[in-house]
Amino acid sequence: MSGALVPLGAWVAKTRWADIPPTARRAARIEIADLVAAVFASARAPEISALLDNLALGAGPSTVLPTGARLPPAAAAFVNCAFAMAQDFDDIIWMGHTGHSAVFASLAVAQAEGSTSQELITACVIANEIAGRLGASSFLGPLNGQMWTFIHLVGAAAATASLLKLDADRAAHALAIALAQPPFALQPAFFGPTSKLLAASVPTQIGVQAAYLARAGMTGALDILEDRRGFWKVFTFQPLPEMLGGLGELWAIQTLTLKTSPACHYFQTACEAIERIFAQRRPTSIDQVRRVLVETNKLGDEVVRFAREYAGEAAPDLSPVGVSFDLGLGMAIELVAGRMTGAEAEPAWLAANAEALRAWHGKITVAHDPALTMRIVDGARAIPAGRAAIASLGIGDWLKLAGRYREHYGSSLLRSGDLGRWASVALDRWRHPADGAATGDGPLPLYFPNRVTIEFADGQTLVEQVDLPSGSLAAPTIDGVLRAKFLRECGPALGEVGAAQALATLLDAEATTVPALVATIMGRPA
Repeated sequence: MSGALVPLGAWVAKTRWADIPPTARRAARIEIADLVAAVFASARAPEISALLDNLALGAGPSTVLPTGARLPPAAAAFVNCAFAMAQDFDDIIWMGHTGHSAVFASLAVAQAEGSTSQELITACVIANEIAGRLGASSFLGPLNGQMWTFIHLVGAAAATASLLKLDADRAAHALAIALAQPPFALQPAFFGPTSKLLAASVPTQIGVQAAYLARAGMTGALDILEDRRGFWKVFTFQPLPEMLGGLGELWAIQTLTLKTSPACHYFQTACEAIERIFAQRRPTSIDQVRRVLVETNKLGDEVVRFAREYAGEAAPDLSPVGVSFDLGLGMAIELVAGRMTGAEAEPAWLAANAEALRAWHGKITVAHDPALTMRIVDGARAIPAGRAAIASLGIGDWLKLAGRYREHYGSSLLRSGDLGRWASVALDRWRHPADGAATGDGPLPLYFPNRVTIEFADGQTLVEQVDLPSGSLAAPTIDGVLRAKFLRECGPALGEVGAAQALATLLDAEATTVPALVATIMGRPA
């Protein structure tokens, strides 16, 4: 066999519980609990449940968490992914929002197959490693962030292949079958309408089915990534095949970062920064504030630009999808409610507070700060594969990339006014080089900094900057972040005691079966 998928399939087939370091196992348990919380958070909204309840998908052994419905594995994974996507309350690793497929494909197939919880966690880790690397290899392309829906094809296929105990040949073909007809996310369907709920669902379902088809003997194109008419030709401007390496040496899941607010990951530290300001002084009326300035990184700046074209403050109705991608609206929610949780992302709350949110939005300015972007670049360079990929690009590559981004997105790597600030940042980096390479021995931080300034009408100015989200596996606060989120978002459905028991079971899951684990979460017999 030959092709870039072959070593990936071999690694999927050979990796077992004993091969996975304790930090990666812990990260997988945390990720599973976090995605369960995301599901229950969005399921409270009747508008969301109405879209996903009672789908005619057939009976089966796998559980839809919010409803208790039992469906075939691929169908259960499909519905759970859609619930988890509804409020943008998932998590992230380097690189990608891999949790949807990693968790819900693993959970659905493990329940159907009667797998052990150790096998579930192993599959979840494997899915994160494969999906994150495919996303990283495609970083320089027409899609980014959650719009890398294709990562769920290989994430779900890898998880399912692991649980079905496919050999190296069948596992590689499972990945290839999953990538045979990859979905290409389009912005009009992603920024605003509820069709965004399908972003992870459809590819996860395909990936699960691909592994079952591989077990039955179906084959795929093992060179589908690198073929001259293959995946990288369509999904990247400049492929980074170096990103596929390091399996079993550097664990991508150890970069896990949970969201504390149901919004784009690039905005999490902005929400934390404004809440730190509130701890000092929270305005009680809009008249008390002259201006709110949010300085963000390049990724956050581009997301805001796209969101305001399709959704955000200018949309007739504020939706959970729209507000999660407009940083100004996220800050407006914080200013109105003093927080941004699942309750504030429900359509009814947004409708009831729309006038106040739009008024606050007019006080908020979002601007790009190149120094914050450089902090993200430094984080990528600290990971060996990221440093190698960046080093492989020459001046000609960057010029070509700038043209492709301008052509595809109307984006500019340098906006007017940025050049002087970039020069200052570059000079500072030359004088003060970034930290060295990370190792695979423990949690790895992903920095996505934001700075918030509130200028009060009485002349007081308060500024807070947060670089590392408190939900990072590398932060000492992650356990408290997970517990607060899980109990708050799952409590209304499971009860206070039931939610606490479910969380404890998920975090201690090791010597049990997955059907029993799911039964404990649901508070009912297996």
